[in-house]
Amino acid sequence: MQALATRGRTCGVTGVPRTSSTRPAVRSVVCRAAAEKTIFIPPWRDVYNDLRTKGLRTVAPEEAAEMLATGQWVLVDVRRPDQYAEGHAQGSLNVPMYSRIDLSSVDFAKALKVIAFSFNGVQPIDSNTSFTKDAMAAAPGKKFITLCEAGGTMKPTVNFPLGKPSRSLQAAWKIITEGGVGADDVAHLERGLYGWYQAELPIEGTYTPDLGRTPMAAQDPAVNNIAQSQGYEQKPGDKQQEQAAQKKNWFGF
Repeated sequence: MQALATRGRTCGVTGVPRTSSTRPAVRSVVCRAAAEKTIFIPPWRDVYNDLRTKGLRTVAPEEAAEMLATGQWVLVDVRRPDQYAEGHAQGSLNVPMYSRIDLSSVDFAKALKVIAFSFNGVQPIDSNTSFTKDAMAAAPGKKFITLCEAGGTMKPTVNFPLGKPSRSLQAAWKIITEGGVGADDVAHLERGLYGWYQAELPIEGTYTPDLGRTPMAAQDPAVNNIAQSQGYEQKPGDKQQEQAAQKKNWFGF
């Protein structure tokens, strides 16, 4: 049993079941899937320190709305396309960091990835390797505000000295580092779409927060060295989540 756990760690895949029933052939497939991974995002510690050095700004939803109203900024939703389609901040553009793997056209490499994800108990997703290029093409000449489900945070605390990682923070790092966009022209939305919802800003479609979900739980093996998001940051006065949020259009952006 210990040998199985060791092999799981050695090939870079965490969460492989540590039971005597795990077959060697399956372990081999999992390790081969791990070997296929490419570095999509560096370890969170490196990303965090780089963003701190560059001075990435986190903005509250109300401030973000004012920035968008100037026409100089664009709100980039980096959640999966299916999540965006269900409900999103009014006027935001969807440039996903990750997407579900299309099981109808899975090649061999992706089949191995699906198996690896299944062992980790998460939904199979794939990194969008063209994310930075897609973001640049989606909003040429604009400044970027990135958002995801819960937002993460750059604020260090006793329990989380490196803040909390998130897709939107990763996205901001990629736009700055790979896209060559100045840090002054990139911002990160505080508390993500959940914060936008709590601020009662306009939402297109239907949005229902799920406080039992950790948005980063289904992350690509390429970023398995990044700590998982710790979920939603809640504040006093947050409204209850029994009802879905369906907002009328308030602004023209």
